[in-house]
Amino acid sequence: MAKSGATAAVRADGRRSYNRRTYEKKLAAVTAVCARIEMGETLAEACRCPTAPPWSSLQWWLGRYPELRAMVDASQAVAAEAFGARRAPYRRWAPEIAAEVLARVEAGRGLDEVCAQPDMPAYSTVMRWVKERPDFYQAYMLARATQADRLFDLAWRIALEAEEDSTRTARLKIQTLKWRCAKLAPRRYGTQRAQPAEDAVAEVAPTAAKPVVSFEIRRFAATPDGQVVETTRAVRGMSREAVVAFHQAIREGRITLAELDARMAGGEPAMVGPEPGVPGGVHGGD
Repeated sequence: MAKSGATAAVRADGRRSYNRRTYEKKLAAVTAVCARIEMGETLAEACRCPTAPPWSSLQWWLGRYPELRAMVDASQAVAAEAFGARRAPYRRWAPEIAAEVLARVEAGRGLDEVCAQPDMPAYSTVMRWVKERPDFYQAYMLARATQADRLFDLAWRIALEAEEDSTRTARLKIQTLKWRCAKLAPRRYGTQRAQPAEDAVAEVAPTAAKPVVSFEIRRFAATPDGQVVETTRAVRGMSREAVVAFHQAIREGRITLAELDARMAGGEPAMVGPEPGVPGGVHGGD
């Protein structure tokens, strides 16, 4: 048996599974549903909210607890007096209604809040427009980006109006608004530096080549008197063993600085004279 207050899981068919709640949580959930009903939503529309109980669960609660049924009936009566007994939803595309939806989104409201108004289409209707109409989808995304500017200004106003006893609440609101701004307009309010689009880069510099970065390992050796000299070009092409032997020859004085300078200027692999244990000298190798 699931514990009280546990998060509802999603079944394989996409529907939310039953979530057993205490009476206090049922009362809070029904109160939230009643508030949405009084704003003009139907009971079915209120139950579509992700934080609301499913329709079947709510009906079971209303049948078991008469006081909860009375709360819903009272809210429906208030909505009927304010908006009429029946509210005809907008189910067909209407440019003027779509423009009003976008205007309210730009003003800083959430789409769920906009669709809760009695003169607006249902949330599912607007989502269908977004999926089926590319022009409305582009306008909706632009409205969401514009909404970030309104929320940014709202965060500043909350900061200015915060008092000493409301600082903690104001900080939570500002952090939430900052997160929403970063998600709605990441190029302006995101934490990561905005990167230009590939098409824009191609238009600005269509023939610009990528810079080529090369690295070279510089090598040094010590002379018998402790002076450090560079041997990079002189040992170029040598194997590791040959480089070690060449540096040993410099350290022992068998290669003078003049000889080293000549080999460095020529850029050819250096040749070290014969020494015990190394027949024929040391030379560059692959």
